[in-house]
Amino acid sequence: MKLIKRYKNRRLYDTDLKKTIKLEDVRRYVDDGVEVKVIDNTTGRDITVQTLVTVLSTTTSDKQSLDRNKSILQQLIDERGAGVMDAMKKLMLAGIGAINLSREKAEEIFDELVKKGEMTSDEKSAAMKKMADKIDEKTDRFKEKTDKFKNKVETKVSETIEKVNVSGRVDELNRKVDELSAKLEELTRKLAEKE
Repeated sequence: MKLIKRYKNRRLYDTDLKKTIKLEDVRRYVDDGVEVKVIDNTTGRDITVQTLVTVLSTTTSDKQSLDRNKSILQQLIDERGAGVMDAMKKLMLAGIGAINLSREKAEEIFDELVKKGEMTSDEKSAAMKKMADKIDEKTDRFKEKTDKFKNKVETKVSETIEKVNVSGRVDELNRKVDELSAKLEELTRKLAEKE
């Protein structure tokens, strides 16, 4: 397992290589089958899920990126299961919160311009409506993209869970074959002793 520490400045530090790394490096580790664990250096809290979700959210939605995301989803499911979807929801809500904060900040700025006489109330209303329309349009596109991404994640999670269950069954079957082989060898040995 590769231990990575995240510092206050959001820099990631590979404790094995003793150097700072980027999110792309974390992706590469997971793609190469290396299990990663990310710890917040200040609090000591395990932030692996948040980091892997961030890696997922920074990729494009083309076919190649989706194929590459399988290894990250596999590690997320293996380690955290249901916590993954919770982290994804928080990530999406943070984006929506930023949009609402922008709307409030813009309204404060427009109010200040009206007080200074640099803008009329009608101009403020028109500007707020125009901005609200743009935010709504962007929110709709954001929601559409997050819904698509959520569906893709849920599909990959389901596929990965199915694969994990299949590999568990294969391991069980291998164990039973080994037991049967041992019993067969014992019976063969006993028959040989009787002859």
